Amino acid sequence: MNSPASPDRNAVSTAFERSLLVRLPFVLAGGTLIAALAPALARLMAWAGIGPDPTASITTADIIGLSILGLTFSTVAILAIGAVIVLIMKGPAYFADSYPLQDADRPDPPSQARATTRGR
Repeated sequence: MNSPASPDRNAVSTAFERSLLVRLPFVLAGGTLIAALAPALARLMAWAGIGPDPTASITTADIIGLSILGLTFSTVAILAIGAVIVLIMKGPAYFADSYPLQDADRPDPPSQARATTRGR
């Protein structure tokens, strides 16, 4: 049997899932800031007196900001849940029967093994 260090028996890497989980808080913060830009700009324009109807533009900007915020939160939540599920499914790198066998190079054929056990 192969040892855990042999090249043809590698553990599955979880580097992508772990890096994704590390980046998700930054994506959430960035998405929240982007969602806050439209309402902030609408209020700034209303304060400066630019635009036809400040109430309608503020309401529209709030709806756009909330929709972007909802999209960001749901996307981050789905990615986090998926990454955690994949990490759990990959599990730790355990190897069954990783000890060397005595007859690993040339195993005995099954018929010969039965004949020697009956003769005893």
